[in-house]
Amino acid sequence: MSSCKGELAQTKLNVKAVDQSGTVIMDKPVYTLRSGFMELWLPRNRTINLTISGLNRSATDVITTTDGSATCITTMRLQ
Repeated sequence: MSSCKGELAQTKLNVKAVDQSGTVIMDKPVYTLRSGFMELWLPRNRTINLTISGLNRSATDVITTTDGSATCITTMRLQ
């Protein structure tokens, strides 16, 4: 059992994911879970520019979905 809690429980955030070829994979609002985290299912074997925005702040990072890629990313901070 995990006791990790994010700061933004049940909060609406906008998520945009664009792969390296410019294909928009996702561009929609997503609500965080009660834990304050969100679950995103993204296609495998891609490099993705991920932008999360809300509360007049945003975070952007480049992530990969290849074998060995992180499956839990907790370093994106809304600023």
